[in-house]
Amino acid sequence: MATERRAGAELLGLQPPPRDEGNKELFPAPPDNVQRRGAGELSYNEFYWQYMHHNWPVIITDVSTSWECQQWTCSNGDDNANANDTTNTAHIDFDYLRGRIGDCPVPVADCNATYFNSHAKVELNFHDYLSRWQGRIESAGEAEVNSNVARKTDDNLYLKDWHLAAQMPSYDFYKVPKYFASDWLNEQLMEQKRDDYRFVYMGPKDSWTSYHSDVFGSFSWSTNIVGHKKWLIMPPGEELKLSDRLGNLPFSINEQLLDEHKVNYFTINQTANEAVFVPSGWYHQVWNLTDTISINHNWFNACNVPLVWRNLLSNLKAVRREISDCQQMDNFEAHCQTMLRASFGINYLDFIELLEFIAARRLAALADSSTTTKFLLFDTYKMSDYHVKYDLECLRKLLTLMLQDASVQQSPAQLLERCQRLLSQILV
Repeated sequence: MATERRAGAELLGLQPPPRDEGNKELFPAPPDNVQRRGAGELSYNEFYWQYMHHNWPVIITDVSTSWECQQWTCSNGDDNANANDTTNTAHIDFDYLRGRIGDCPVPVADCNATYFNSHAKVELNFHDYLSRWQGRIESAGEAEVNSNVARKTDDNLYLKDWHLAAQMPSYDFYKVPKYFASDWLNEQLMEQKRDDYRFVYMGPKDSWTSYHSDVFGSFSWSTNIVGHKKWLIMPPGEELKLSDRLGNLPFSINEQLLDEHKVNYFTINQTANEAVFVPSGWYHQVWNLTDTISINHNWFNACNVPLVWRNLLSNLKAVRREISDCQQMDNFEAHCQTMLRASFGINYLDFIELLEFIAARRLAALADSSTTTKFLLFDTYKMSDYHVKYDLECLRKLLTLMLQDASVQQSPAQLLERCQRLLSQILV
């Protein structure tokens, strides 16, 4: 995150949720569907209160028009192509990608192979991956023209979870849309130059992501640069209708399975230049109906950090149950925290450090208003005064909740004292 103001910083103009004369919210929960909203008419304030605050998905159009990564594609030359027609899409510019990005190792999932309820993972060099992808496209084209020509490869390799932005920090290939800029998770990780949750996905037609909800119970956003994706997505709790007698969820789903189990779900058809906002706890599965490239983030903020805390607490309880026969061992609680980090991705110590980081930046902004011109998110956005205060108010409520939990009182690393100290700083 930047520490100095860049010219033309854009304001995240969060204001108190507007109400009518009867004190009714003017941004109620959306109707029972997934709306499409244009970036030109959807304000940050409306997105925050109507979608993030209510934990409801939305598709935002026209978000990536000016991104440099549009150079990763080349037009198919058909100016009259229907954007919703999966047979008429832009193509991948493999030569541009090879010239712009070095031949670095990249993480790849084999969509034709499973390993412990996940797609099998391999590591390839980027240019090798592009060559295999390009060969798959050419092979499919030859087979379509001449039915006697066999496909040269049965590869179905999906480049996923690639930290390209961290790997090439000088390459500004995209801009985080303003709607997703209040991002506590990446704010801390980027400032401290640690691992982040910013990803590039590249995959051929028919590659896919298995049924899941996002890490930590975070939000996610996914913007298509090129291609067409199909999503099946459902509100929290609907996934329980699919669990077996042991509580296990399926690896893959389809409409027939969901209908048989009377699951309430939505189908999203996402095309290029559209961002899908995935709320916390919404299980989903995604298919690439064409060759596709997307930019994706996971994140949380004041809207969903209480849910992240509940998930952290729930996972700690699961760890304790798993090793309950070792409760008499020395440093049992510390051992549980080690296992929690390994299984969930963060533990109590990581969580309180993040809260301390966010609080310190917000408190500094309040103490000296001039710091709000230096406190930039993704080098681009500054927060309104109300936004800063609202973040702190949500932190206060969360810390009050945490201090009531017995696991915090028993936790190592002086978590109780740190929560108390942080709460006292916010209340000053």
